Amino acid sequence: MEDIDPASGYNHSRSAYEAARASWVDLVRQHGASEFHEVRDIEWARALWAEKRPQFVEGDDWLSAGLDAHREFITSLGRPCGRSTCIAHDTLPEA
Repeated sequence: MEDIDPASGYNHSRSAYEAARASWVDLVRQHGASEFHEVRDIEWARALWAEKRPQFVEGDDWLSAGLDAHREFITSLGRPCGRSTCIAHDTLPEA
């Protein structure tokens, strides 16, 4: 119960953090990341966690993890990233 914020009802447990992180990493894995959307939104979500549980986010870069997963995913498909606004687009290996 100590992980539940009584004012908002939000769960600030380690498992809730890991679930939120995994969700963002998977989104970027599948779709890449754009400065206009995902990067801004990941920074916002991560900042919320940093405010409540700074020890969870310290040294944990969600965006880098997502981009690494995206590169691996795109490579496994055997074709280049098709998203022109993907910030990893120029660094992905050619198929």
